[in-house]
Amino acid sequence: MIKLNQKQRIILKHIDGMSNRSIASELHMSKDTVNKYVNEYKNQKQELLAKNPETDTKELIQAIVKKPKYNSENRGPNKVTSEMIEVIEECLKVNEWKRANGMSKQQMRKIDIHEYLLKKNFNISYSSVKRLVKTIEDRHREAFIRQEYVLGDVCEFDWGTTKLDIGGEGYKAYQMAVFTPAKSGIRYSMLFKSQDTPAFQQSHAEFFSFCKGNFRTMVYDNMRVAVKKFVGLFEKEPTKALTELSIYYGFNFRFTNIAKGNEKGHVERSVEYVRRKVFSEPGNDKFGTLAEANKFLFEECMKLNNKEASNGLVPMEIFKEEQKHLFPNLPKFESSIYSENRVDKYSTVTVSQNHYSVPDTLVGKMVKVKMFTDKIIIYYDNSIVAKHDRSFKLHDWKIEIHHYLRTLHKKPGALKGSTALLQTDTQIKYIYEQYYTKDAKTFLQVLEIIYEKGIHAVTEALRELEKLSPMDMSADKVKVICESRKEKEICVTVPLNDHLTEKSRSTLSIYDKLAALQSRKLNKEAV
Repeated sequence: MIKLNQKQRIILKHIDGMSNRSIASELHMSKDTVNKYVNEYKNQKQELLAKNPETDTKELIQAIVKKPKYNSENRGPNKVTSEMIEVIEECLKVNEWKRANGMSKQQMRKIDIHEYLLKKNFNISYSSVKRLVKTIEDRHREAFIRQEYVLGDVCEFDWGTTKLDIGGEGYKAYQMAVFTPAKSGIRYSMLFKSQDTPAFQQSHAEFFSFCKGNFRTMVYDNMRVAVKKFVGLFEKEPTKALTELSIYYGFNFRFTNIAKGNEKGHVERSVEYVRRKVFSEPGNDKFGTLAEANKFLFEECMKLNNKEASNGLVPMEIFKEEQKHLFPNLPKFESSIYSENRVDKYSTVTVSQNHYSVPDTLVGKMVKVKMFTDKIIIYYDNSIVAKHDRSFKLHDWKIEIHHYLRTLHKKPGALKGSTALLQTDTQIKYIYEQYYTKDAKTFLQVLEIIYEKGIHAVTEALRELEKLSPMDMSADKVKVICESRKEKEICVTVPLNDHLTEKSRSTLSIYDKLAALQSRKLNKEAV
């Protein structure tokens, strides 16, 4: 394509009377190119000089002096074939499948597709591949269709992450479950330590309890707690947790397409909105406990729900009307993960890579475990044998010392450095270090009394025994003192102020005096 100054030289030489062939020879151009611009100039100038009142002279002037350019509107790629396009489309389909299966980092980029085509012996440039990929991807662009929703019909769910300082442990990421009904637009949110099945189920149970009913349809994206696996490119198999919720509450569910956040746009915006409105102000990101943080989050969400929206409506007022159209309210769903585990040689069961102790009489036996969002409960023979706070660390050990009484009685020497002692109550550790570091066996007997009588009663008994018999702090004496103290507390004091009591006191007083006199008399005789 020639430049504007080359066009100028062609026209000037034509005006000077040179033939088109001479111009082409002198400027080293094709004769057809010279003919084209000379003819354009002659026609445009002739039209301009004709002074036709319907002619826009400004447009003619601009056409004469405009920069030359090729007309490529109807020109297609010379080397592109239908086979090339099929290969590129196949590569893009593979990329889509990889995104759906969590392999987005293994997608082919445009440069990779170009190299793949060259390996297939196609003769095509990288720029052509980029253009074709863009053309194919543009085919799938779609318009957003505004939806109208019915009361009590659709509710959307999503997770969000927010960083908070809870319990002075420093800023950590907490998972925020957010619900937004499509019609009323209220926001309901809860915080959890982990984005797992118990949290997923508990958040639904708490939300439906708050609503006093549940919606007909729940909408989710491709979150791992809701989607078990992809079946083909578009079909998804739900997890057991979601299926259980659906059966119990009777709601239908649907999943959004990959990377289509607009298909659940209400909750997509709610996650960002709630996080910013609730936790962005100074001091709003530090709490003593997770329960305090959830209480604050609930109160702030209720304030937001009672504010007038941009459309002039108040979400909570619409929600009160929506509650009339919900499915009937059911008792809260028990949100937990059930499993059967064998007790290992350390008298622990492993749950999510963490160890939790059970009584040492159960070593080698099968127990049933329920993992909740905040606790672990272990059953044997339909009875609870252990309860622990759930640990969110990795390879952590949660030990209760009384689970090991039988083993420690046999091996008292193993007590001092045991994990059980390190994790037990501070007062119990003090008792061991203060009185029984050289007599672990007696400590284990005292430990049984602690679990029977209580730490406070045993601590007081030990203090009293230390005054009476510091050289003999046996478990039997501790137990006797505990029981005697208990009897004193139970004993009811009766006021002794009747006539008979006063007479008895007087008589006893006389006997005391006589005994004192007799004692002095005996002492004198002895001297």
